[in-house]
Amino acid sequence: MAAVVDKDVAVVHEIDRIIGDLGADSLDLLDLVFHLERRFGIRISPNGIEKRVKAELGDVPLEIDGVYTPPALALLRAALPEVPPGEFPEGLHSSRLPQVFRVATFVNLVARLKEEQG
Repeated sequence: MAAVVDKDVAVVHEIDRIIGDLGADSLDLLDLVFHLERRFGIRISPNGIEKRVKAELGDVPLEIDGVYTPPALALLRAALPEVPPGEFPEGLHSSRLPQVFRVATFVNLVARLKEEQG
């Protein structure tokens, strides 16, 4: 993580937002995913979190006109417990989801994917 955002590892904390606190942009997120996939032998789906939420919602829409529905927001809060619930306000646009990702989001994601691999 620290290398992707060109920061000293001592100043990167699990609660830091990747975009915002650490100064990453969308290309840095792609670079981070690439490094994590290679390092841990996993495959990270670009929309994996949304796909899991959509599967749990069933026939209920994930978003309407790019805005997450209240049931989707509730599931996103549960899927991303490291993100303060207040960062999932009503009216959250799906394009803003990456801005809530924390360092801990990727730590938890890698741990879950490794566990699923067995």
